Amino acid sequence: MNLMKPSTHFYSKLKVHAGALEKVYADANHFSEIPDDWNIVVTDVENSTLAVHQGKQQEINLAATGSIVACLNISRDAGIEIPFFFGGDGATLLMPNEILKDCLQALTFHQERCYSTFDFYLRVGYRTVKQMKEQGGSLYITKYQRNNFHIMPLIQGDALQRAENEIKSTGPQDLKLSALKANLLNLNGMECKWDRIPPLDLKNEVLSLIIRACDVNHQHELYSIILKEISSIYGGDAVRNPVSMKRLRMASRLNQFKNEVGLKYATSRFRRLVSSIARSLMGRFYIKFTQKGRDYLKELIQLTETLLIDGSINTVITGSIEKRKRLFELLDHLERNNQIVYGYFSSKTSILSCYVTAIDDYHIHFLDGDQGGYTQASKVIKEKLSVR
Repeated sequence: MNLMKPSTHFYSKLKVHAGALEKVYADANHFSEIPDDWNIVVTDVENSTLAVHQGKQQEINLAATGSIVACLNISRDAGIEIPFFFGGDGATLLMPNEILKDCLQALTFHQERCYSTFDFYLRVGYRTVKQMKEQGGSLYITKYQRNNFHIMPLIQGDALQRAENEIKSTGPQDLKLSALKANLLNLNGMECKWDRIPPLDLKNEVLSLIIRACDVNHQHELYSIILKEISSIYGGDAVRNPVSMKRLRMASRLNQFKNEVGLKYATSRFRRLVSSIARSLMGRFYIKFTQKGRDYLKELIQLTETLLIDGSINTVITGSIEKRKRLFELLDHLERNNQIVYGYFSSKTSILSCYVTAIDDYHIHFLDGDQGGYTQASKVIKEKLSVR
């Protein structure tokens, strides 16, 4: 009998907090330290900026989404809830030892599939939480009820960024895997059937923004101030969300279907391509002419991850250039005082990729600004840090 450690279900047992996000995040008492025997798993597309310039953003987003889907399918089968963070050109997940090996094996297959299908290299690595703490990192987490449908993890600390930096700056990690299980990669549920999404007001921009506190001990205070300012200037989630029912259009480009099918399946790709296109055509009818379809779209908007807090604030929002300038007055002030560093990228549309287990079951949607919004914002931060 396989007995799980008490820490295995650490995340599922966390209390869910509600109310104003800035107030929840400001209170350190809401956060719990992540156990030492959990692991930080990181994937990242190497040279993603170049790949974006080559027109491969959809493929990059699929690689990042697939990293999450592969692990979530394993964790759901095991009955273990894990937190995850989409980064545009990669992903970060936290998980206990019980599913680590299976997830790393699945990600190894995903890595190979990304290379053979898209001709880019997906880094895969992990660090234990204990390792990052021994190097001076910290890692605390809580759960936040963002709306009626979406509960999101909030991180305080810098251990995820430390792990990511280590994995990106070193060669391929020995994942200590022996013989790989033949069919462990399961990307069922990964969908990328939406076209580029313009904001509801076509005069507005789509802003991809990453903000990082310089001193981890000041994250609670600084992020609370910044989150409050974003809401004050841009409005609540529904107002600043780049995704709206009016602008959602299902994809029609053949390459988009080919990319999804090529990454998900190793065989029978033509048959699966035809099936994927047929599902998309049926989906258009479903969301336009049925109440369940319209309800699904409403849930989709609320289940789109426009904001992640993984030790940094990562958000994709829409608003006017004037609003951006007002927000940047605060951010520039904080940056001049060496309290934060931030990067941003402005585009006209956003890109949506999805994990849908069933139309009336679990689904979550990952958002990035067009032209590699998160990748471009991260590049700005790297350039700023390099001259400090």
